[in-house]
Amino acid sequence: MFQQNGPRAFRFPEGGRSTPKHLRQTLETEDLSIRFVNTVAWRLREPHEERLGSPTVLMDWLECNGLARSEDLGLIRKVWSANPRKAHRVYETAIQLREAMYDLFTAHIARRHPSPSAVSLFGQFLWGSSSRLRLEWEDGRLEWRMTPGASEPLELLRPIALSAAELMTGTRAHKIRQCQDDRGCGWLFVDQSRLQNRRWCSMGDCGNRAKARSHRERIRAGIRRGEN
Repeated sequence: MFQQNGPRAFRFPEGGRSTPKHLRQTLETEDLSIRFVNTVAWRLREPHEERLGSPTVLMDWLECNGLARSEDLGLIRKVWSANPRKAHRVYETAIQLREAMYDLFTAHIARRHPSPSAVSLFGQFLWGSSSRLRLEWEDGRLEWRMTPGASEPLELLRPIALSAAELMTGTRAHKIRQCQDDRGCGWLFVDQSRLQNRRWCSMGDCGNRAKARSHRERIRAGIRRGEN
């Protein structure tokens, strides 16, 4: 599985709302593809919160999620510094892939058909070209690495697409969920609970808030019954 778990496996780019430690720990256990899709906060309300706000932040996220060494990204940054238009083309393609994956995941959850464009773009990342990536054993696990001398940043997105494909076609596909927080959180997660009844992205965040609201409503209802 392409989960890429570990203490350095997840980080929110700078500039978004602060993220509690317990929520970061919850998200670190999610699959690589889920973490990538969840770089948009508050998906089900307007405005969304974009946490991959620039090509630079995208590169930081890829590095923090174990998809490239800093020296590989250094080569890419040099190319981008000389050609900002290329940087933005890559960035826009990465965002398009993320949104295509979101469409595929939510279509799976809702049992609806995804858009043909989402399926097409997703397939291009899986099968569109020969890969310049390789796997190396490092620090007790397999790591994605670029072929020496390669500087095609779109290749770094392929493991994310592979992670999504594995998740949606594997034995855990029926466990993909979307947070039911009424504020519009919209984050995705894989329900690993024993009873398969997890409703929120994090019990310590959206879940606690929902339970607190339910408790307050029961108290108010009890007061109204007492007054009657």
